[in-house]
Amino acid sequence: MTAQSRILRLACATAALMGALGAPAAGAAETDPFHGANVVQGQKFYTDLKCAACHAERMMGQASAMYTRADRKVHNPKQLLAFTQMCVTQLNHDLFPEEVKDIAAYLNQTYYKFK
Repeated sequence: MTAQSRILRLACATAALMGALGAPAAGAAETDPFHGANVVQGQKFYTDLKCAACHAERMMGQASAMYTRADRKVHNPKQLLAFTQMCVTQLNHDLFPEEVKDIAAYLNQTYYKFK
């Protein structure tokens, strides 16, 4: 992958993240953003990509603190999808959007419990 394509991917992920951060909390009328996601496959990606090790390094040894701390940055499903995409893009993992959604669905089921 060229430097230019990496920059473009990072710019797209950043734009998606910024849009999600500015979005209001999910309402009752909104559809399930994790519809059709494969949670088992999401857990496999999470494990294979060593996400927990990276998060543990940033959270002084406790990966789950990334998701459970009081000042966490994710407050709704759209933000979870956006942050997951940002991590995947920053680390230059070549995943399809559906695979990113699988990871986010796994994180939601395991930690966030968004409806």
